[in-house]
Amino acid sequence: MTRWVLIAALVVAGVPALIYLLWFVHCTLDRVCMRHARRFCSRSGLDIRRVRCQPAFEQSGVKTESTLVQLDCFDTQKQRRLVLLLVWPFGVRKLVSDEIYPESYDSQWPQTCL
Repeated sequence: MTRWVLIAALVVAGVPALIYLLWFVHCTLDRVCMRHARRFCSRSGLDIRRVRCQPAFEQSGVKTESTLVQLDCFDTQKQRRLVLLLVWPFGVRKLVSDEIYPESYDSQWPQTCL
């Protein structure tokens, strides 16, 4: 009987601990990917204003191990640039786009950080 109580206690304590661990790993991987993107932009001479990220998906809809990081930057001539990078935990995989920042994008960025 005490063995069942011990197993139940381990399950009750283990499930929330596992959920917290998965959340912590998720947040840490996002921060690592954003750090790689920031380093890429600083090496390219871009001054970062805002950053946001989202998971990257293949054409079939399957999520990949990479993250798309979108950066609102100023270049050396103080013109706004919109940089989109494909990043994974070991570095920047690909520069997806680097274009002049369209003013219509301001309404799509969150106004405050949550």
